[in-house]
Amino acid sequence: MACLAMLAGLTQRHWRVQHFRTRACPTATEAVGQVTGLPGRHLDAWLMPPSVCRGLFARAAVAAELSVVEGTLEEPNEGLSYTSCDHPGDLRPVAEALDLPLVAVVSCRGLDTETVHLPHLPQGVDAVLLDELSDPESGPRLRRLVELASGLPVLGAIEDLPEVRAALGQLPRDRHLPEDLIEALARSFLKQADGMAIRELARRRRFPPTDELAGFAGPGRRRFRVAYAQDEAFGRYFPDTLEALEALGAELVEFSPLRDEALPAGVGLVMIGCGFPDHYADELAANLSMMAALGEHVCRGRRIYSEGGGTAYLGRRMIIAGRSYRGACILPFDAELRADPPPPAPVSRRLLHDSWLGPRGTVVRGYQSPRWRLIPGIDIESFGCPTCLGALSAEGDWFYHHHAVGSLLHLHFGALPEVVAAFAGPHRPSLRRPTARGLAERQVDHAAGRDPELEAHDPLAGPDL
Repeated sequence: MACLAMLAGLTQRHWRVQHFRTRACPTATEAVGQVTGLPGRHLDAWLMPPSVCRGLFARAAVAAELSVVEGTLEEPNEGLSYTSCDHPGDLRPVAEALDLPLVAVVSCRGLDTETVHLPHLPQGVDAVLLDELSDPESGPRLRRLVELASGLPVLGAIEDLPEVRAALGQLPRDRHLPEDLIEALARSFLKQADGMAIRELARRRRFPPTDELAGFAGPGRRRFRVAYAQDEAFGRYFPDTLEALEALGAELVEFSPLRDEALPAGVGLVMIGCGFPDHYADELAANLSMMAALGEHVCRGRRIYSEGGGTAYLGRRMIIAGRSYRGACILPFDAELRADPPPPAPVSRRLLHDSWLGPRGTVVRGYQSPRWRLIPGIDIESFGCPTCLGALSAEGDWFYHHHAVGSLLHLHFGALPEVVAAFAGPHRPSLRRPTARGLAERQVDHAAGRDPELEAHDPLAGPDL
């Protein structure tokens, strides 16, 4: 709440502010992007080595006047209610990698303004931001007392605003915030904000060197076309993923599984990210033309990649509150929506089979989406060639069908350059149904130089695919 108020206030004063979370899960709310006009980004010490954190931060922050990285230095407060996607991440390793000044958000509830019994402040804090100020008139006095007691500058204070906090807590997470709530947050922050102290604090640290700005540049790489689902049902993507694909030569085009009847022309890769297909299950199930287009895309040997809700949509059925809805029937499972899902969990997965994402045994880290449970099963009549599909992880949350790959994992491709390279790399379909698995195995051999005659056995192989 305090961070959102600061973002709203600084943006209203025409600061260009870039926000980062320290837990690389797609967020269930677009509040940050709505408030700042810039997409929220992610840094994650569990997923990313320090050099990757520095590079991702530098590329995004260079165009902003101020960057704010939000997280926790201690365990999340068990007394607070978090949604499945807004648990704070571990801030200290990210702050150390980027040499960031640390600001403690301190609640004013219960503070004795006469003796100033401050709550515990984590070690190494550089400044304080006061939150839940019940009496705005006491703000200046409380600021002076906190600065004297702690020796730290106070950047500002946010009022209690019980009506605003209650309204924000009741809003659906996939809906835009009402403008009057954003205005109330901005107004509250600006009443007590010290812009000079914020600038001075930010300038204490040196910006990452320019060599950290190097990205996934791929001069001379061939162009390829990527269609990504973007509508009310789908659209949770990390900005770094799309930017990395563009840097490798991808032409990105949007499509809507809700409204479009066909995929964009000339697409080699389809991406369907996480979202809320359960909110639009009737409309998705009724769009048989799009499901047929996705099936044809797979049968022509082209690639599909999906995560979370996108993966649920690609299964045989979506089961929501006991009711069954038709899925795209690309991947071999039924997807059941959990009634009370736990928060996303950090997991590592080892690929059971060779795929275009990597050879068998490749280990990938990500956050597992808890909203869906995948119930595997093969319907030969639906899938036609059961030898070309199955589980890609032993845990049953990653599946494939020909070159369609879907999982419940959210992957941040800024931390996986080798996987991003696989998205853009040469692709040779292996879809002669009687021997598709054998061809896939021989393709791996061919890539290692063990089968120079493979290309002659695969009539679909060609540079355009």
